[in-house]
Amino acid sequence: MKYIMVVLFCAAFHQYSIAQVVNIESKRMKSDTVGWSGDAEANFQLAKNVELIYDFGTKLHFQFKQKNYLWLFLSEYRLIKGGDTKFVNSAFSHLRYNVKISKELFRWEAFVQIQYNGALDVGFRGLAGTGPRMKLCDNKTLRMYIASLYMYEYEENIEKTIFNRTHRISSYLTFTLDLGKLELIHTTYYQPNVKAIRADYRIASQTDLNFKITGALKFATGFSYRYESAPFPDVPKATYYLFNGLKFSF
Repeated sequence: MKYIMVVLFCAAFHQYSIAQVVNIESKRMKSDTVGWSGDAEANFQLAKNVELIYDFGTKLHFQFKQKNYLWLFLSEYRLIKGGDTKFVNSAFSHLRYNVKISKELFRWEAFVQIQYNGALDVGFRGLAGTGPRMKLCDNKTLRMYIASLYMYEYEENIEKTIFNRTHRISSYLTFTLDLGKLELIHTTYYQPNVKAIRADYRIASQTDLNFKITGALKFATGFSYRYESAPFPDVPKATYYLFNGLKFSF
């Protein structure tokens, strides 16, 4: 019973558990006005069977938009603990800058990120990247973008016995289908090592479905899948998460 409860908790909120590829596209806010916008989330769950199990998570999301540029900041943390065991212990912070190159088609982005994930033996992961982002479609119902960015990555395992310095290409296709009270967001990432494209790559796919309850409150559900061809030793190549939760925007 103890392990069933842990699995249920781990599946509840994927954002804090997915390790190597953070889906920034699902965090972007569509807004026609300039200035600040953002949202915040927090959840806490407690269960007692054989052992006492804690599940705690937080998220902060802020965005500052002007006519031709945008700043995006994200910070998330997740902890699931039962007894002396931490089943999930992960965090990341991400800062991104986006500027218009042409009015309708091209944007240029630059970003930095730091990350930790105990479940996948990531003691520290830092990356920085830049590159173009192209708009394929942008209307009231459908928004679609593609991008291919250069990314430098440094990572080490928790025991600090493995150190990787890698040059990657971070390519993605993303679309948002907005039907009023119902919103569908999908993103697929492909991140190969430029020196070993066939041997070292990551694929991540995420689909989110948001249902508006009130003007500011939404019910969110979705599914994430991640595959890494060359993870740290004893870490699975494929992971997936099913999640449900509430989201408040301001």
